[in-house]
Amino acid sequence: MPAIIHTPVSAEKKQHWAARTLPGLLYFGYALLVILSVNNGFFWDSILLASRYGQWYFDSNFSTLFVPENIAGYPPLFGMLLAFLWKIFGKNLLVSHLLILPFALGIVRQILQLCRKFLPENIASWAALLLLADPTLLAQCTQVAPDVLLVFFYLFSLNRILEKRRLLLIFSLIFLGLLSPRGTIAAFALFLTDTCLFIFEKKENRTLKHFAGLFMTYVPAGLLVIIWQILHFRHFGWIGYNPDSEWGTLAQFAGLKGMLRNAVLITWRLVDFGRLFIGFGLLLTLLYYVRKRLQFPPEILRLFTLVSIPFFLFSLVFLPYTNPIGHRYYLVVFLLLALPVYYLLTHVPNRFFRRITYGFMLLGLLTGHFWIYPDSVAKGWDATLAHKPYFELRREAIAFLDVKNIPLETVGSDYPNLAPGSVTDLNNDTRHFQGKNLENNTFVLYSNIFNGFTDKELEELRTQWNVVKSWKKGQVKMILYKRPE
Repeated sequence: MPAIIHTPVSAEKKQHWAARTLPGLLYFGYALLVILSVNNGFFWDSILLASRYGQWYFDSNFSTLFVPENIAGYPPLFGMLLAFLWKIFGKNLLVSHLLILPFALGIVRQILQLCRKFLPENIASWAALLLLADPTLLAQCTQVAPDVLLVFFYLFSLNRILEKRRLLLIFSLIFLGLLSPRGTIAAFALFLTDTCLFIFEKKENRTLKHFAGLFMTYVPAGLLVIIWQILHFRHFGWIGYNPDSEWGTLAQFAGLKGMLRNAVLITWRLVDFGRLFIGFGLLLTLLYYVRKRLQFPPEILRLFTLVSIPFFLFSLVFLPYTNPIGHRYYLVVFLLLALPVYYLLTHVPNRFFRRITYGFMLLGLLTGHFWIYPDSVAKGWDATLAHKPYFELRREAIAFLDVKNIPLETVGSDYPNLAPGSVTDLNNDTRHFQGKNLENNTFVLYSNIFNGFTDKELEELRTQWNVVKSWKKGQVKMILYKRPE
């Protein structure tokens, strides 16, 4: 890790090799990550938010703003963008993943810009490497996931706030607010962040006129979101979620016990998949500051403001409801938390301590792709690269069923393996697996990717059913069971 910062950022300071080489490697690494994923089918929530939404607009030739009610609830921006690209370049997985490529590279650029605002050029790239090594961000970039766009527009907006470039911020907020419900919440988090940074300004800049200009930046996005919600309510009679759908129960009030459970889940998400090492790094650094009686560097309050506001706002929204809290919901928080930790670390005078702690955190994040939980514990497979072998194993399992003349419709399985190939792989295969029902199924295709199997069902499959065929690669396994004669 480079030398300690004792002086302000200077454009004339001689750049370290990392300032010239590491950014290029980060761009190359993220581009390669996306390109190596172009044959992966739609996975987890992208099955709905990308494939089903996109195909609706593609097949209807954009003749209507609203998707069918059974899949409605999200703004149309991402699905329309995907369908538009399909119209131009063809409807296939390659085009779908290449939509993600510019936004993945854009995240690298925005992270580098953000780090350079608080750190000298020669070490900002090391901070960017730590942020960009987050397992959940890497995993999302391998999927056709709207959360990649959410992260990009959030970071782009945050950089424009820090640069006071209001015109660009207006357009970025519009895209962010219309991307998804969490995008709307993220836009409001940016408003709160902007307001707090305004409070930190010098007294002569904290005038009513300046705040009015700040507030007006958010009005266009806010009005468009309100108009969309009104149109959605007039068309469907509800907003947010369909109370009559199978997902309606997930948006109910959780109660005190459920809220406590959600608080535990949020804490788990923060430390899961290697992020525990970021927490340890922060703790060790703070202990060093206390022990050596070091003064905290000047920008630390602003940096913790950037991360604390989205964390508390997202938590206030998620805590009261029974909806499962995914890792990707806190992606922005994961990234922004690593920056103040690194910033504090660079002001520690002990070079050995800095290098050991940085290496500890970076290697810890990389181990996150290998964190294994028992089959009975639900895992956020879309939040780690550990899920990558799933697509190959699924193709092998379907090929085996075809050879054995076992119709897919007679095989029980679970989400995200219930949609037909025409949805997950954009091919012409309209066959699909049954939803699992061990009382009626003759065959069951199980994978540890699936979180919907109960402990009782797993035990019954292991002890009472016969294994016809099993596949395993990396941490992913897939087993075809048959009911005993």
